[in-house]
Amino acid sequence: MQTLNKNLLQQNIENSIKNDIKYSNIAGAAVMVAQNGKILMNEHFGFSDAPNQKPLKSGAMFRLASMTKPVTAIATLIGAEKGWFSLDDKVSDHFPEFENIYVGKLENGKVVPSHKPKRPVVLSQLLSHNSGFMASSELYLPQEFEMPKEMFETNKTAAQYCLENTCLCFEPYYQTGYSGYFAFDLIALLIERHSGMKYADFLNEYIFKPLEIKDITYTPTPEQWERVVSMSDRGAGGILFNVDMTGHTFEGFPLTYTCAGAGLVGSIEDYFKFAEMLRQNGTYNGKQIVSPELFPALYKKYVPQEYMPKGAKHSWGLGVRVTVGDDCLPDGCYGWSGAYGTHFFIDPKNQITAIYMKNNRWHDSHGGGMTAVQFEKDIMNSFE
Repeated sequence: MQTLNKNLLQQNIENSIKNDIKYSNIAGAAVMVAQNGKILMNEHFGFSDAPNQKPLKSGAMFRLASMTKPVTAIATLIGAEKGWFSLDDKVSDHFPEFENIYVGKLENGKVVPSHKPKRPVVLSQLLSHNSGFMASSELYLPQEFEMPKEMFETNKTAAQYCLENTCLCFEPYYQTGYSGYFAFDLIALLIERHSGMKYADFLNEYIFKPLEIKDITYTPTPEQWERVVSMSDRGAGGILFNVDMTGHTFEGFPLTYTCAGAGLVGSIEDYFKFAEMLRQNGTYNGKQIVSPELFPALYKKYVPQEYMPKGAKHSWGLGVRVTVGDDCLPDGCYGWSGAYGTHFFIDPKNQITAIYMKNNRWHDSHGGGMTAVQFEKDIMNSFE
């Protein structure tokens, strides 16, 4: 294990973030980095509202977007541990409608059924981006375009619509494509069925309360809304402006839709508790969320490398990417990013927990963007 130099870490990260703020690449950012559970850096830079020069402060809450996915993955492991289902269960064992889903094909710009999948889709594939269920491919957007607005009312309406009205976007197992929301919503619906609880209540009861997390939620209180940072975008001349996302935690989705792949908002301080629980294999401050025997299922590499896109330097775990031959991070690091620029990773080899949070809509936001790449480099260049 290599040891991080606290002063060098501070210098590297601070220089990068201040430079990004100077050139209007970001409005502001929050950073937390720890090694072996010891916090080495906990800083807030820039603004939560750039046009109004409102400083970014401790306790600020960010739209987490896809950094919701690892939370859903842990909820899945909790459900598996309770015996409600197995990760190897066929999806159709729990959703009979899945037996009627075909792999699709394009005909005159429309998606139509082509053939039944060669292999049955299992639950783990819903979280590891190789189920084909409303996943990134040329078949995704034509089907999304057909979706009625009312299907986004709840997890159930979203998942049910997709079960009854969509085709798989590619041949499962033998290909991979990013599953934004709906595959994760199937898991949320399954958890609701077995627990008898709303999905948000389940997360609160089995993850957030044990971790003493109060500032991660689907439905911010009025006080929390005051702390949600403005969504920034960049206009002509690099001028930052705010995007109106009033009353929404992700895009225009209603708050009744607790999107299992993208809907949470949270503070970096509370997400750190969640991430530290991951680093400690399912336990934090004496609270066991997932057993150490089951926990490694989170970062198992579910997709054979030959079925990953050419040149990919990662595989997919459950709601996380797992590094394989990455240019910066050691093999076996895992974590996730969000569409608005949030990012985190766990380095088991060096026992590092690292989180970066910003909220912006311009081109650098997706998947953490260039700021996430620089963040990783800054940390890996900070060893003694």
